[in-house]
Amino acid sequence: MNAPASPLRAAFGAAVFLAAGLAALLAQLAPISQIPSDWRPDLLWAVLAFFALRAPRAAPILLVALVLLTRDALSGAPPGAGALSLLLAFEALRAWAASRPARPSLFSEGIAAAGLFAAALGLQWALLAITFAPAPDPDALARHLGATALALPAVAALLRWGLGLGRPARTPEVPA
Repeated sequence: MNAPASPLRAAFGAAVFLAAGLAALLAQLAPISQIPSDWRPDLLWAVLAFFALRAPRAAPILLVALVLLTRDALSGAPPGAGALSLLLAFEALRAWAASRPARPSLFSEGIAAAGLFAAALGLQWALLAITFAPAPDPDALARHLGATALALPAVAALLRWGLGLGRPARTPEVPA
């Protein structure tokens, strides 16, 4: 049984989520790469997927929505379409992880995160098509999806083992 997190621990977790999300967003939007944009992974989704699976209490839905709307504003994307689709995918991934009786394998977590990202890209494409806005080429979306799927384990490893995030709370040792 999980005890409720203290307010200080919850605030610290939210601050770490915000810092990781904004760092991923800035790295993604930085004009320093020679890689075409459709081959670049969505680093923010990789961070969101990690927190949905490994530290869901650290990412309150309003903070996730704020980060996603900031992304839409900074990237010049149509405001709301990307935020809505990724927010729905984030919540679906969080619900999937919570519904599992045991911790899923890393492989199944990666498949779930990539599959929900594919669904989010499909929803974004459909929303753009409905509003008659120019939608990206499906081939470009497929390359973006592949790059993101390959980046998911690397970002998760960096956050988990490089920064020590997502660890379970320590249990006090009982003297024998």
